[in-house]
Amino acid sequence: MNRLQPPISEKENQHYTPRFWLRGFSGRGGRIEGSIDGVHAHQLSTDDIMADHWIYTVFDGWWRPSDEIEDDLALIDGKASNLFKRLHRDRKVPSLADRDQLGDFLALTACRNVEAMARSHARSKELALAIADADAHASEADYLRAIERDFRVTLEAGLWRRVRAMGRDAAFAEAEEIVDLRPYDPSLPTNLASLCATLDVGRAVKGLDVTLLDAPFGHGYVLGDCPVPVVDIGRGFDVPLSKGLALRAMPPATAGRQAWARRTATAREVTDINDGQRARARSVVIWPAL
Repeated sequence: MNRLQPPISEKENQHYTPRFWLRGFSGRGGRIEGSIDGVHAHQLSTDDIMADHWIYTVFDGWWRPSDEIEDDLALIDGKASNLFKRLHRDRKVPSLADRDQLGDFLALTACRNVEAMARSHARSKELALAIADADAHASEADYLRAIERDFRVTLEAGLWRRVRAMGRDAAFAEAEEIVDLRPYDPSLPTNLASLCATLDVGRAVKGLDVTLLDAPFGHGYVLGDCPVPVVDIGRGFDVPLSKGLALRAMPPATAGRQAWARRTATAREVTDINDGQRARARSVVIWPAL
């Protein structure tokens, strides 16, 4: 099965950055400008950007497609859209419940990004090879520590002995079968592998100090197609929520006490946040048309 092409069944324009978020960067007449691979585009449609084919489609062992993940994401996006509206309604500091919901949504944003899903798929294959390499470790304790250190995965006791008993060639033959799996293969689906990390990423995000930054008069934010980091998100990040509002998350100044504030950004902060979006973007950056 791992050498088969996926069935001709795809749902186009599955967005990894929701359209409601993209519309927050529209300018005069609802138009959005931007750049794609460094080439300026005078007008972009939210239907066509920050989306890809069948990225949230899952298949069973008989290659029957399902839109279950996309349907679930649509419900979450609907609630997030309402949250974004509340955040923009006035300049008050929102509730702690809103803060937690926003943290969960940004964690999901990191995990549903195509770059994160590709990275998760690749790391799963690297893990398979590391598990097969049991002979490289002198003891089970050393084996388990190395896997946990390198992959943040806790393996069951006794695995080291079982893998060694298989023999090195047989263990690596099984690992190579996993390495050969394509991203859409139901045996190792790219989307599920990445989305399963959302809870852990959410805990990291909600452990940060958060400040909402309203853009000062005459300034605005841009948005790249990798809005939040897909690695080391717990170190802090900036992300625009619209052309007029951004979020800054940083490690807490006081351990165990997370700050939650709102203020007007400086012009320098707007520039730095926009530069960060451009640097992190894979291909697309958008901003309001004048």
